[in-house]
Amino acid sequence: MVAFAGFEWNPTCIRRVAKVYPTGSEVVEVVTDAGPGFAKFLGNKEGPHVLACEWIGTRLAALMGLPVFDHAIFEYDGVPEIELASGNTAQRGPAWITRREEGNAWSGEEEDLKLLINPEVLAGLVVLDTWTLNCDRHCPAIQPTRINRNNVFLSRRGQAEDSLTLLAMDHTHIFTCGRALTKKLAEIDRVKSDDIYGLFPEFRKWMKAPHMQAACERLAGISDHGIRQIVDAVPDAWLEDLSLRQVLERFLTGRRDFLAPDLTTRIFPQGELTL
Repeated sequence: MVAFAGFEWNPTCIRRVAKVYPTGSEVVEVVTDAGPGFAKFLGNKEGPHVLACEWIGTRLAALMGLPVFDHAIFEYDGVPEIELASGNTAQRGPAWITRREEGNAWSGEEEDLKLLINPEVLAGLVVLDTWTLNCDRHCPAIQPTRINRNNVFLSRRGQAEDSLTLLAMDHTHIFTCGRALTKKLAEIDRVKSDDIYGLFPEFRKWMKAPHMQAACERLAGISDHGIRQIVDAVPDAWLEDLSLRQVLERFLTGRRDFLAPDLTTRIFPQGELTL
């Protein structure tokens, strides 16, 4: 395997499989020459587009200044042979991998949020999820509301025992809830959807309007060129239809321009904006 250039963490081979998980993207816990991680392969039951979404969502999060898992794209050569949870065999080609972090999924308790050293990321996560229509954290567009606290990860990252770091993770279900990407993504009703994503009720106590304003300003500052670079870097094996890259760019730029000016005032009462 050859790691995708440009990341500080570059595993080059899988030494063994630790565990397979029956998730939508059929994640596999592996041990690599660079340490343990979680990999997603071609051949997963949801198809290659969820890998493209994972890449795009993670890089957009980083562009917004949100902390993310160390990650890489590497060329899986079929060794070792890996049977996924569905019984499918992982296919050769570019695979996605993140480095294992010490930490846990959010319990749902507000007390955990009190321990965050980066509570401003709560607002950033809501902006990111709303921008990308991420239905796999907190999604009011699905009834009953989809609530998935497993996708809120609290890392210890070498911090003191009584502090946690919130990471932006798992973006496989942005844009289309795990379905194949199509040209419908750039239609006006999706670009200008009013639904707010990622906003758990428990977040509200710890979110501040200035943090939301700052996240919206970062969103507004993301250039068309920056978006294009991220979309262009998706491996062809994950997104064979090149016309869909233009669709993704149109959606992301159009929705950025729709959300950034007034998302803060849609979430916070006017009186809270100066607090």
